[in-house]
Amino acid sequence: MSANATAEQIAATNGFEDLPANVRSLTDLVSRQDAPMQDIAKLICADPELTRRLLWAANPRATCEEEYVVTSVDAALMRAGIGCALLLAITDPLIRAVKRTFQTMLAVDLKNVGPGILPALESEHVIGEVAFDGKATGCVHLRLSPACAKAAATTILGFAPDDADLNDVIGELSNMVVGNFKSNLCDAGLNCKLSPPKIQRTTEFKLRAANGGLAQRTGFHAPDHDLFVDIIVNPWNG
Repeated sequence: MSANATAEQIAATNGFEDLPANVRSLTDLVSRQDAPMQDIAKLICADPELTRRLLWAANPRATCEEEYVVTSVDAALMRAGIGCALLLAITDPLIRAVKRTFQTMLAVDLKNVGPGILPALESEHVIGEVAFDGKATGCVHLRLSPACAKAAATTILGFAPDDADLNDVIGELSNMVVGNFKSNLCDAGLNCKLSPPKIQRTTEFKLRAANGGLAQRTGFHAPDHDLFVDIIVNPWNG
């Protein structure tokens, strides 16, 4: 893969799969805003992965299930509301995109884990940010340690990157994963457009959502590869 590879080329290499029927059903259900909470809970309870991720989101400081304060789907939805269920649904393709990207491009099998399980990136790290605007507004942050970002760029390019090469690769990877996220938003009737990716270095690691918005952090782990993906979204902007 060259330094000039486009996001579309990377996405084509990955060959994204269709969303599972249960995720699409959940997205369609909660995007209406007036869906009965019991219907949403029933759908989530029927899927162990959706249940697991909802409880992660409802217990952001927990490092294991034994530390959960919120332990049921009903309690999580009562606490976080319908917006959390929509965030759960539209996050699914992003998680799939990150895992598939690292497998295809880097031969790395990432496992998504609760963010409290991984150590925070307290020193300076690399962020790839892509914002989206429309009926749904917000942004996605791909957060990597400098070592992880450099290893990823070296594998993709075939040589040790300088700062410009590294920025190009992380930008394209960010474009690819957020492009898939945008597709799911549009499928749910939440049309939006993407901004060009921004690459920055920062020591800031707090997850913040704007008024009326939702935020979720997902951790990903593999040997020598720990990273985080933050989603910040107002799903009913217009």
